[in-house]
Amino acid sequence: MAYLQFLFVCLSFGSNFVLMDRAAHYFGPFEIAFFRVASAALLLAALWVTVDRKQRVRWRDLPVIAGIGVLANAYPYVIQPLLISNGFGHSFFGMTVTLNPLLTILVSIPLLGVKPTTRQMVGVLGGLVFVVLLMYEGNLRGIGFAMLAMAVTVPLTYAIGNTWLSRSLSGTPPIALTCVMLMSSATALGPFAASPALQASLGAPVPAVRADFQLAASAILVLGTIGTGVCIWLIVKLVQSHGPLFAGMVTYVVPVVALVWGLLDKEQITTRQVVAITGILSMVALVQAPARQQAATLNANDSWPGKTLPADA
Repeated sequence: MAYLQFLFVCLSFGSNFVLMDRAAHYFGPFEIAFFRVASAALLLAALWVTVDRKQRVRWRDLPVIAGIGVLANAYPYVIQPLLISNGFGHSFFGMTVTLNPLLTILVSIPLLGVKPTTRQMVGVLGGLVFVVLLMYEGNLRGIGFAMLAMAVTVPLTYAIGNTWLSRSLSGTPPIALTCVMLMSSATALGPFAASPALQASLGAPVPAVRADFQLAASAILVLGTIGTGVCIWLIVKLVQSHGPLFAGMVTYVVPVVALVWGLLDKEQITTRQVVAITGILSMVALVQAPARQQAATLNANDSWPGKTLPADA
């Protein structure tokens, strides 16, 4: 059953990018982000009540939870559809999730005081070389430097959010924590989603011509409930039952699924993209190799999912 859950998460996360592309036919980036986190929060609230209503979060942790929610959910969920709606292809931006493990290593140095091993530093530096190649490919297809930098900030916010969770909220029940985090994101995004003028002033306007409402609404519904709510819940279960490394392997599969969707949509997939993504994944494998040797000794109770959740596409 765990492998079926893993496959489901990979397919869903990898499909989130094409769903955002379809949702952008009618909705603006802030609207997509708001409806995504709101529907996911409602689903997780139902799970919280039915699965384990005894889970609680501490009042003193609410500011931290809200901060992580805005940083690692609200912000990237706006930026992703904003980038995709500019017409450069959803598969290209889907590949950036591979940067999450490498950026997590870098972020853990100042936030957790973790000193990376030589193998990890080689993997991080080698991965950055392939990141430069990927960014070069993006520039060749007309994506400006500002947009490319913005694309990199998405996995960076995931890395900071996960590391912050590990440092400050390692003992908080996962369903309750995730639900409150998504509710915080929805609360922050609500005023922006309700004001097209405010969205336009922030450079994330609604489409000039709103089209395909049924397709867009269906895409958001699937994106929020399945691609976000159900997947986060399953990732939590996988971490608790099989350890963080097993769940973290999602990072390897998501960009492949995103590329397949790109091919089906007849998007441009170049040799440089394939080389760059292969190189990044190779460096991720190098970084995770020592952890793989120790995976059998990990205690699920000591491996709260916030430490190793993959980039939530």
